[in-house]
Amino acid sequence: MDPDVTARPILLVALILSACATLVEQRFCENDFFVIDARHDGGDLDACEFDSTNTVELTFRPEDYTVSDAFSWFSFRVTAKEAGVIQIRLKFPDAYARYWPKISTDGQNWQRAAEDSVTLTDNGKNMQLRLRVDDSGTWVSAQELVTQESYDQWFEELAAHAEIRTTVIGKSVEGRPIHVAKTANKPESVLLLGRQHPAEVPGALAMRQFVDVVLGDTELARQFRERYALLIIPLLNPDGVANGNSRHNAGRVDLNRDWGPFTQPETRSVARLMAAMDKLGMQPRLMLDFHATKMTPTMVFYTQVPEDNTNPPLFATNWMAGVGKRISNYEYTHDPRPPSGLDNTKNYFFSRYGIPAITYEIGDEADRDKVFEYTPVFAEEMMRVMLQAGPPET
Repeated sequence: MDPDVTARPILLVALILSACATLVEQRFCENDFFVIDARHDGGDLDACEFDSTNTVELTFRPEDYTVSDAFSWFSFRVTAKEAGVIQIRLKFPDAYARYWPKISTDGQNWQRAAEDSVTLTDNGKNMQLRLRVDDSGTWVSAQELVTQESYDQWFEELAAHAEIRTTVIGKSVEGRPIHVAKTANKPESVLLLGRQHPAEVPGALAMRQFVDVVLGDTELARQFRERYALLIIPLLNPDGVANGNSRHNAGRVDLNRDWGPFTQPETRSVARLMAAMDKLGMQPRLMLDFHATKMTPTMVFYTQVPEDNTNPPLFATNWMAGVGKRISNYEYTHDPRPPSGLDNTKNYFFSRYGIPAITYEIGDEADRDKVFEYTPVFAEEMMRVMLQAGPPET
C-alpha cells in the first residue's frame, strides 16, 4: 500500500484534534492582569484577543450559519489578577447586539449592566463594556444563566410535590435527558413547554413562576388540578442551553420549526408522549409554549384568531379579558394570527387537536420584578377560564 495513503488517516485525525484544541483555547484567554473564561455550562466565546493591558476584544458568532435571525448569545467570566477596570469590545460579525449585558458576581444573582458602562457601536452591531473586576470574578452574559443545574434543582422540587411524578421521555441529540413533570391522568390535559430556544431566558423565568402558581395550594389551583392533568416540559433543548446556542439544538435545527416533520429526538420525545396520552384517552385542551422576544412589549401572546374556533372557544380572548380587569398599567400585547406555513408548536397543536395553542413571549429586557409581579395574574386567569370551559368535543 502507498505509504502516503496509510498516513492520510493519521494526518486527518491530527488535524481534527488540532482544530478541537484551537476551539477550546478560543473560549479562554489571559494576560498578566485578566483572565477571560467561557468554559462553563452555557458559556459562549468564539475568539479572544487582548489589545493592551486592560483592553480585550471578544468575538461571538451564531452556532451555525443556518440561524434565521442573526443574533449571538454570549457568556463568559472575567477575573482580575489584581483588581482593576477592563475595557471589553464585544464583536458580532455575523449578527447584531440583541442583548444588553447581564452581570453577576456569583453566577446566581443577576442585574443589567449599568447604562453608563455599555456603549453600542457600528449602528448597534457591536458593543463596548467597561467593567471593574477583582480576583473573585464577574460573570457577563446575554441573559441570566439558567442551566441544567438550575433545572435539576427545579425537578427535585417538582418531584417533592405530592401530585407530581417526573419521568424521562427521551434524550437530546447529545444524549441529555428530556424530562416531563406530570400530575395524575385525567380525561383533559394542559401542556406547558419551555426553552425550545436556548437564549430565551425570560420565558424560562416566567414559566417557572407560572408553574409554581398552577401547582400552588390555593383553592383555584386545586380545582384546576382536580379537572386537568398537567404535562410540564421546562427544558426541551438541553444541548442548546449547555452549548451556549442562540436558537438551535445540537442537530443545527430550530426545534420550533420541527413540529410535524419531527426530525429531531427532542420534538419526537414530545410527540411520543402525546401519542401515549391519546391512547389513554387524555384529550389536550391547551398548550402554552414559553419564549422571549426582542420586541419592546413586556409580554406578547401569539394566539389563534377568533374565527379559528378553538376548543374551548375564544379561550385567548376570554383569558386576556380576565387579565385586563385585574391589571391596567402593565404592557402586554395579544396578537392573534391565523395558521401560517411554519412547523411551529402553535400551528401544530392547533391543527392536530383544534385547541388553543399559544406562544407566550417575554421581552428580552423586561423588568424582571414586573414580570414576577404579574405572571401570577396570567396563571390564575388561565385557570379560571379553563375551569369555565365546557367538556371537550368528541
